Formats: sequence, structure tokens, C-alpha cells
Amino acid sequence: MGIEIDESCLTTLFFGDDQVIIANCEEDIDYMLRKLKEEYEKWGLNINMKKTEYLHIGGEQEEEDPSLQLREIRSCKEYKYLGSIISKEGTSDNDIAYRVQQGKKCVRILNSLLWSSQISLNTKMTIYRAIVEPIMTYGSECWQLSVKNKRSIDTVEVDFLRRANRVSRLEHIPNAEIRRRSKRVHTTSEQIETRQLIWYGHVMRMDNTRWPKRALNYAPINRRKKGRPAISWMKGIENTMRDRAIAEDEWRDRKRWRSKCGMRQRP
Repeated sequence: MGIEIDESCLTTLFFGDDQVIIANCEEDIDYMLRKLKEEYEKWGLNINMKKTEYLHIGGEQEEEDPSLQLREIRSCKEYKYLGSIISKEGTSDNDIAYRVQQGKKCVRILNSLLWSSQISLNTKMTIYRAIVEPIMTYGSECWQLSVKNKRSIDTVEVDFLRRANRVSRLEHIPNAEIRRRSKRVHTTSEQIETRQLIWYGHVMRMDNTRWPKRALNYAPINRRKKGRPAISWMKGIENTMRDRAIAEDEWRDRKRWRSKCGMRQRP
């Protein structure tokens, strides 16, 4: 039952009145669901089946067994949990796309304010840091960032900066000049990488019995498909550490780690 991690078994996640049950196969998840319903009924509680969803992550969908109670639950391709989108592909692409879309929507809503000559550029940049950036980067500590993802995130940022500087694309002013005028040293994607490094250091300093630490070192036992593997979260961390000249074990010193997380070695 559940997922075996370091001789322990992760079967469920709780947050408020929400509960997620996890298993490696349909038979296990069906058994866990039936036992869960039985235990809840003993305490006079009922599971809202209309709000309950079932998601199969990775690999091919198994052949349906009509005898399973699992069939009472609506199957989905993705669902939102704690504000983040979990997709059947097991990647962060859908969540990032959603956040980018929300960032674009926010910039459009602020359009008249950004083009106003009555509001200073400093005030507009404060608005970006307080409103737009948090909307786009929510949950980004756990994202698997590809080059394409970074480009889409930074495109929204540059769009905001152009409007804030009251510069049209028709003027053909380079993005680097727009960033210089805005005094924006680091891109939003670089800020996300910094947040990921800080989170990585925090997890590495945890006790080995903590679930985040265990999950960080977890490797699925299933065989990988043919072809080039998708970039993993840990691979992204390693690349960022290399770009910023951070040694592997520097996370042990919290102050030193945090001071180096925001430093990028530029050519």
C-alpha cells in the first residue's frame, strides 16, 4: 500500500479537511478508499464523492475493472491541490502555464495604471513585486524549470516593464535596455531559482526522518521510458548551483547558503 520510501510507506496527505490517498496500483487505491469510507462512517462522517477525483500519474492507464469502487469517482487529467496543478504527466508544465496565464491577466487588468504618467516607475515596480510576481511564482519552489518555461515567465515580466516604462514594442527598444531603465537586475526566472535553492537548503538541513527529506531522495522503481528524460527538479538545482558557483555541501551553513543563493556568475 502507498509508496515505499526508505523502508517507510507514504499512504496519505492531509491539509485541513482535504485528504489525498496514494498507491502504486488501482487495486491498492480501491482497497484504501473502501477502508477509508468505513472508518469515516464509524465517526458519522461521509466522503463527498462529487468533489473526489482520481488521477493516474505517468505510464499507461490500466485496463478498467468495473468491479472496483474506484469507478464511482470521476477520473481527471489534472486537478488543483493547495493552489498548484497536478497533472497526469507528472511535470510542472501545466502549473507553470496556468501561473503565466494568471500573470498575463493581472498585467492586462493593470494596463491603464502602468501606462499612466502620473505614477512613478518606482511605484509601478513595487506593484510588480507585491502583486504580479507572487501570482506568477506561487509554488515555484517545486517547479521543474525548462528553458521554455523560463522564457515564458520572463516574457510576462518584460511585458510589464515595457508598459511601466511607457515604451511600445514598435519603438524596437531591446529588453536589456528596458530592464536597465527599470533597475531590474535579476529576472523573475532567476528569482525562482533562488527560491528553489533556499528551499533545497532548508530541506537538506532537516532530520532524515522528515518526509520532505525522504521524498527528495526518492527514486521510482519503475523502468524509465525510452528517449531523453525530462529535466528533473534535482537536475535543475544542480545546474543552478553550478551557475552560481555553489559547492554541494554549503547548505550546512545556513547564513552562507542564503547569501550565495542570490549570486549568479555572469560571463
